[in-house]
Amino acid sequence: MSFVFDDPAWLRKILLGGVFYLLGFFIIGWFFLLGYGARLTRNVIAGVPHPLPEWDDLGEYFGEGIKLFLVAFLYALPFLVLGIGIAIPMGVLSNFSRDQNVSNLAGGLVGCVWCLFAPIILVVSLWVPAALLRVIVTRDFGAGFQFGAIWLFLKQNAGNYLLAVVVHLVANFAAQFGVILLCVGVIFTAFWSLCVSAYAFAETWRLAPVK
Repeated sequence: MSFVFDDPAWLRKILLGGVFYLLGFFIIGWFFLLGYGARLTRNVIAGVPHPLPEWDDLGEYFGEGIKLFLVAFLYALPFLVLGIGIAIPMGVLSNFSRDQNVSNLAGGLVGCVWCLFAPIILVVSLWVPAALLRVIVTRDFGAGFQFGAIWLFLKQNAGNYLLAVVVHLVANFAAQFGVILLCVGVIFTAFWSLCVSAYAFAETWRLAPVK
């Protein structure tokens, strides 16, 4: 949680990260953030004393960020397609049907479908960080879909991986208190939480006997 503050230049790096986090509301900022997180992850794995990178290689951050974004998007795509394919027809049926029973049935079916999706989405959300880790370490886009290798990594390092997930959740929760700092502060605490999460998953990889 506190590794960021060990860096002598942490304030400047966090302030710049907050600016890119703000750009994340326009999507483009996330490419830089993901690329920055990838460099941070590799620094942690390599044992760099102050792993928080400088904001000095924006071209590389942007390029790698696009690659990581596409991996995550491809994992999310089936759910987006199925969700839209089910929600839109049911929504139209519910809004335009004059029969209240039909409207209620359509709404109920949408609710049931999302209840079925929920556990699958949870599993995928646990899987994707491991897939991104593999892409970051190997620098190979296809490594994000090496399902056998990813499953073996998760199975053999389940304890540390779940601890990283907990750290990620705690950091995200703590970041919400940034709203106290005139509301603007949340973009900087959110960037801090992103760095903490990257560090936690990187440590899982670094300590893993099976990768």
